[in-house]
Amino acid sequence: MKLLDGIKAVVLADHMVDFGGSMLARLGAEVILADAATLTGAREKAWHKGMVRSDAPLADLLQGADILLDDRRTDPRDGVDALASAHDRLIHVVVTGFPDSDRPATDLTLMAQSGLMHVIGQPDRPPLRLPGEQAYALTGIQAATAALMGLRARRLTGKGQRITMSTLQCAALANYREAVMYEHTGRIGTRQGNMLVRGKSGVRQIWPCADGFVTWSMIDNPGMMRALVRVMQAEGAAGELADIDWDDILVADTDQEIIERWQAVVAAFFAGHDRQTLADWSLEHGWGLSPIIKLSEVPDSPQMRARGMFDADGVPGPLFAVHEGNAA
Repeated sequence: MKLLDGIKAVVLADHMVDFGGSMLARLGAEVILADAATLTGAREKAWHKGMVRSDAPLADLLQGADILLDDRRTDPRDGVDALASAHDRLIHVVVTGFPDSDRPATDLTLMAQSGLMHVIGQPDRPPLRLPGEQAYALTGIQAATAALMGLRARRLTGKGQRITMSTLQCAALANYREAVMYEHTGRIGTRQGNMLVRGKSGVRQIWPCADGFVTWSMIDNPGMMRALVRVMQAEGAAGELADIDWDDILVADTDQEIIERWQAVVAAFFAGHDRQTLADWSLEHGWGLSPIIKLSEVPDSPQMRARGMFDADGVPGPLFAVHEGNAA
């Protein structure tokens, strides 16, 4: 039995709630795709996995429905509010591109206005957006979460509700670190490339290894640092890191020259081992390291297989789907 067995959801999709509908389907809900912007090929399979299309009138589909995901990226959906309000137990999640606005939106404009593009990329090059259609994917996740919270509230009160949210807010929430930094320090973040800047120093985030790359950062986590150094010592590769009392320093307050010297020791260690070995050690000892897998390897990763994120043909999910066409 799945979490949402017995739950019926109707989806009016236009890119922003599509993934949310797919998530509800994977959780066991009956999800009906009532109206959707045209998607073809791999993108349709990725974004609408688990949903069933229907050309029936929305008024008919809402009979007995528990959830309505209402995507208003390019269409104000005239008349939908009146239909939804006739069902007092319905969780009606309304998603626009911008708060309190029906003006059209794209993944590119939303990513830019969220501030995420301001901090992604190299300092001396133009800003970048994340691959795929991340603003839409982030919104789908939040829309599904809002629907689940609405179901919980209905169980307590016996009543449905209308929930409003925007893709701009969802993308901005993913940029939480910059907003928090500005609130506490007044600093506006900038593109730092392969560098995580905290305090007066910066630490690397992406590291080459024997067969690719891993992501890890030297941060103020004494337990994590001790765990890494213990394995490095066992491998005869710890160098001066073995002499550091990690409880007695703050990496963020350490001179950049010293940070670079320490990172050179770590870089040599990572370079001597493959991704799987480093990932296994990280899992066993708690390093906080993750392997960076190649796009061709994604469908075969244990995590993706366990979650059924790909079909038998290896069609990628929405976080990896390639943009086709020029949707408004």
